[in-house]
Amino acid sequence: MFGRMFKLCILLIVLPLSMSMARAADVVLYSSNNVETVNRVLDGFAKAHPDIKVSVVRAGTGALMQRIKAEANNPLGDIFWSGGLSTISEFRDQLAPYASPQAAAVPAAYRGPDNLWLGTNTHVTVLMANLKQVPQGQLPKGWEDLADPKWKGKIVIPDPERSSASFVAMYGLHKQLGLETLTKIARNAVIVGTTSAAYEGVAKGEFAVAVTMEYAGYEYIAGGMKEIKLIYPAEGTFLSPEGMAIIKNGKNPEPARKLYEYLASKETQTEVFKSAYRRPLRQDIDVSALAALPKLSDVSIVQLDDAAMGAQRAEFIAQWRQIISAR
Repeated sequence: MFGRMFKLCILLIVLPLSMSMARAADVVLYSSNNVETVNRVLDGFAKAHPDIKVSVVRAGTGALMQRIKAEANNPLGDIFWSGGLSTISEFRDQLAPYASPQAAAVPAAYRGPDNLWLGTNTHVTVLMANLKQVPQGQLPKGWEDLADPKWKGKIVIPDPERSSASFVAMYGLHKQLGLETLTKIARNAVIVGTTSAAYEGVAKGEFAVAVTMEYAGYEYIAGGMKEIKLIYPAEGTFLSPEGMAIIKNGKNPEPARKLYEYLASKETQTEVFKSAYRRPLRQDIDVSALAALPKLSDVSIVQLDDAAMGAQRAEFIAQWRQIISAR
């Protein structure tokens, strides 16, 4: 009897300890990526780390960063993946430094100061065209072409106030070609509320050309739509790099770092590209060998100052509203 009671006492002592250890192995991921991408990656992580349970909170980058800031005194998340670097940089005080061995594969321009974040992938701004809808079957070669009155009502642009990728594109266009060209293009365009409404509109034949992201347009090409073409503007285009970070004072730093390493790995980022065409920032992944897309080094890129872009966002959006209201 005493032996059984002794064993039961030992079990009652060990059980809470083991449950506590199990909880300590959990990690909370804040992510703005779509459900399919998150689930696919976490399925792989579960196989590699069956002892770690990942809980996911999904929302837009801005909303999640505001949440991380609001939770600063009692962080409920452990890691964020992934959002625009310009947005992430505004919340650097809420991030914890982590020197990942994977960082060496990513250009220094996409690594945060003191290792506060690491670039994972980048969106490339493209013109997505539907050959059945372009005037006289002639594709535009660049931004300047879209200023021609013949494109009136045939261009679709997501509202840059609601779409971060469109904001980068319109801000970049303003910086590169000036207010006059931006105004002509905007006045030719139909402005829609979401990024998806733009590329879906071109795919359905509702518009001839969309200002959108490379991966979104390429999904239709990979799916067999031969009438869809991607155009990298002759004057140069813009990048919207994204990254991830460890949340400062998160309750589960060790499993968070393991998830961080998994997300940063060449294998994971290759799989994300194969399934979702999100172009990785790692220099050791050649996307041109995996899909009918150019190497990033072969695309003319106009470099933008992320800090200046963030600081000038409100001013630019106010100017954009004036352009649209005067149409």
